[in-house]
Parts: sequence; structure tokens; C-alpha cells
Amino acid sequence: MIPRLTSKDREKLYDTCRGEREFPPCAICGLEIHPGQDWDKSHDKHLPKALGGKVDGIAHRRCNREHNNRVDTPRIAKAKRQRQKHIGAHRSASRPIPGSRASGIRRRMNGQVERW
Repeated sequence: MIPRLTSKDREKLYDTCRGEREFPPCAICGLEIHPGQDWDKSHDKHLPKALGGKVDGIAHRRCNREHNNRVDTPRIAKAKRQRQKHIGAHRSASRPIPGSRASGIRRRMNGQVERW
């Protein structure tokens, strides 16, 4: 379960991101986040939280979720696939090619087919 920010933590994050401005800018689109608008904490655009990214500000909820769906989720899925292949945990979802190591059958030099 993802730990939620408390109201005090959200207020501190909002004020930190605001700096000298009246309203803090969205970390993704750059527009101001006004009171009453939904917002989330935003992680580095180029490195999602799941891959070790740090919080870089706040973003409109819609901007943050669109960026997550369009950029972060595919990047995280690819990293997981690469790691599975690297450690040898990947198995093809489709049927293996007959005669390959994964198929469990082989053809002998005399033409006879056997399971092994």
C-alpha cells in the first residue's frame, strides 16, 4: 500500500514548491496550481519513483497521471522485462518452436523424434 501524505506534509510540500511565487508551478506542464485544484507530488520526469526517482515538486493530478500512463508505466514495464531476461526468469508465453531447447523434444541423427 502506498503511504499517503498527511495534511501537514502536503502543506509543507506545497509551500516548498511555491518558493517566492504566489502559486507553485506544475512540474510537468509549468502552469500554476491554484487552490482548489487537485494535485499530486511529482517525481523526476526522466526517472520514475519505481526506478529510484526523487520528488521534484508537485503537478496537476491530470498532468501527473497522463505522464505516468504515457511515459512511466511503459518504462517501468520494460525495465522489469529486461531484468527478467537478464536473470533468466523470462519464459516465452507462446508455444515453443518444435525442436528447440524449450520444446522438450529432439530429433536424433537417424531421424527418430524423442522427448527428453
